[in-house]
Amino acid sequence: MRRQTASENYYLGERAIIVGGGVGGLSAARAVSDYFAEVLILDRDQLPDSATPRPGVPQGKHPHGLLVGGLKALERLFPGFGRELRQAGASPIYAGFDVLYEIPGLDPWPRIKFVEQTYGMSRPLIELTLRRQVEHLPNVKVRGGCRVLNIIAGANTGAAIGICDRTRDGKMEILQSDLIIDASGNGSLTLDFLKEAGRTPPEETSIVVNMRYASSLFDRADLKDNYKIAYTLPDAPGESRGGLIIPAENDSYQVVLIGRGDDVPPTDETGYRRYAQELWSPTIYNAIKDAKCLTEITPYSFTQNRWRHFAQVADFPRGLLPIGDAICRFNPVYGQGMSVAAREAVLLHGLLGRFDRDLLSTLASEFLTEAEHLIADPWAMSAIPDFIYPETTGVRPEDLEKRLNFQKRLSQLATRDEAVFQLLMEVRHLLKPLSVLDDPSIVRRIEEEIALSSELSLSRG
Repeated sequence: MRRQTASENYYLGERAIIVGGGVGGLSAARAVSDYFAEVLILDRDQLPDSATPRPGVPQGKHPHGLLVGGLKALERLFPGFGRELRQAGASPIYAGFDVLYEIPGLDPWPRIKFVEQTYGMSRPLIELTLRRQVEHLPNVKVRGGCRVLNIIAGANTGAAIGICDRTRDGKMEILQSDLIIDASGNGSLTLDFLKEAGRTPPEETSIVVNMRYASSLFDRADLKDNYKIAYTLPDAPGESRGGLIIPAENDSYQVVLIGRGDDVPPTDETGYRRYAQELWSPTIYNAIKDAKCLTEITPYSFTQNRWRHFAQVADFPRGLLPIGDAICRFNPVYGQGMSVAAREAVLLHGLLGRFDRDLLSTLASEFLTEAEHLIADPWAMSAIPDFIYPETTGVRPEDLEKRLNFQKRLSQLATRDEAVFQLLMEVRHLLKPLSVLDDPSIVRRIEEEIALSSELSLSRG
């Protein structure tokens, strides 16, 4: 993917600094590595040499999904990345064949194999595999144990020109930079910099969901009909309990149980198994009832989906880009975060590929505007279902009931029509835009489903 120029020493800048060594930061490092003489990744954690969770990623002990669209993005940045995951122990997954979606009131969806596949693995394994790929790049350095304290502004320009950090041995240092990418997750560095520069902070769209999770690793699982993944959705809006079981490396399985509000999954093993047994479907409980629990049961709370609209900030500072969760944090139950971050990195690489001498003056505006478009579809796919619960707070679409009804009937149609099911999966895995579901032939069939349901309800009444 390296751009050939008259001189291999011709770069957009001398140094790019990436704050955060997670999936978003590592992907971004690859995206900029062709265009800066040095790329430096700084992370506050001491980065492990094995696939183990780290303190700075509390969600790392919980299952993570890599959507097919996310894997394809990582393959563009790191050719052969899927092969590397498999060699590291990840389990191949065909989204339309290996996943059992248990939706109350619906028959199972068809089982068909797509050409593309993805993988089941732990979050630490995907980070470790990515980090090893990045460390092979000659101009990229990864430094753990470094806490970035603030971004430094140019005296006359207001541009981001460097960072101040505390090194692993406690020393303060100043590092100059031509581009700083905030992949720290919470985005506080970017927000603080905008505030110090006197710029208006970005507007935020938030949806408060108050999700509660508890996860553990089991030595094996006995899933029915040779499925590899089972996802039991709650009987919403009356119930909030659900669960997911997904392969990790070394023939182990990750299990997460889900609740909302005051319905908190237990963290003791007896209570945890009982919670699984009380789900409306016995699939997950039956899969683990004779399996050994390998780790402690770890809780996690997710309060809100949050989308910061940085593209609307007038005169966004030169030399600074937020990426990944710093821009948009998705409800993890939909498994979109890593994949969207990887796709943003591909977007960044494409913008840098134009190699305009003054590219850095317009990069932030162009990247953040394009990122808004990239985020819109996955946001809509997760936001609308969350609003089925009355206690969810946020700006509800005026046509919410219509949208929820459309999604429900679309799911019903997918149980009987393999083509519709495949299209639905391709949209959910970020392979096709959400707009393809507005095709007149599909809309007409959905309207027929709604009309038929209304007639049945009247006849029963």
